[in-house]
This record gives sequence, C-alpha cells and structure tokens, in this order.
Amino acid sequence: MRKSFTVHARLQLALAAAALCASAYTAVPLLPPFAHEGILLGIGFASLLPLHAATIFRGIALEFRVRGHASDRKNQWRALKALPHRVRVLLVALGLAGGVLLSGVFSEDSGLQATDAYRGRYYAVDTTDPQRPNIQVTRTEYEALSKQGQRTMFAIYGLIATAGGAVTLVYGKLDTWAVRS
Repeated sequence: MRKSFTVHARLQLALAAAALCASAYTAVPLLPPFAHEGILLGIGFASLLPLHAATIFRGIALEFRVRGHASDRKNQWRALKALPHRVRVLLVALGLAGGVLLSGVFSEDSGLQATDAYRGRYYAVDTTDPQRPNIQVTRTEYEALSKQGQRTMFAIYGLIATAGGAVTLVYGKLDTWAVRS
C-alpha cells in the first residue's frame, strides 16, 4: 500500500480516537462538560471534510483507472480482510467504542436536552412533549444533559472518522492490487 494512503487513514483514525476519547471523557460522572464543544466539533468536522473528500476522490480515480475494481463488493471485502490483523482490531475497537458510547449505556433518557444557560439560570427542552417547552433545570441537571449531548455528538464524529479511515485503507489495498494487475 502506498504511503499516502496510510498517512491519510492514520489522520482519519487519529481524529476518530480523539473524538472517542472526548466522548468517553463526558461519561465520567464528576468531570465538567466541555466548554464550547461546538467550536471543537466545528474544527473537527472542518479537518475531517477534506480527508473524506480525498477518500472519495481516491475511490473515483481508482474506479476510472480499473473499471469495476473498486466498486466490486467482493474486492472490497477481500481488501478489508487483507489488512493487517492489528489494523482490523483497531477498526473494530474504534467502532465498538463509538457504538457503546452512542448506545446510551452511560446515560438515562429523561427526554430533556440542554438548551440555554444565562443569568445563572439553566434551561432544557422537553422532547417528549409535542410543544417542546423550555423547562428550568438545576445546574447539575443542565451539566448532565450537556455531557449527554456532547457524548452523542463526539461518538457520532468518531464513528464517521473511523468509517472514513477504513474506506481509505480499503481503497489503498485495492490500489495496490490494481497496480499489480
């Protein structure tokens, strides 16, 4: 596999690991939620977008070079199975970690989502009520709800980055096979 594919996938998987670590951080009960998580996620998605676009372009270029090679599901599955064992273990571990963090194992579903905090008052929206009223909550409830939302968003980001890294590695393996044939 060419070095550019491995560097590309390592960047995606490093972003995935960082996001899943951030998501796991929010599962720890006594730690405060991230301040300005929107900025963190914005920077993360801004850095992930060109990496995913490059993955898509690499797949298109590979498909144009060898018709039907990259889009064949059998070839993709063979390429995934041909990756080194430790790489497959890493992909599975990142996927499982993201799935567990996303599943809600670490949270209770109260139907509330944190919305605003201003002037020392904290508000959440009740998603179980069709009119979705804002409800005043305590600071500890607000922080718990904030952490729950952050855990979900970071886990989703981590899963998206993991999937992109896996696809990049598969395209890298398929590119190696296409060069030989």
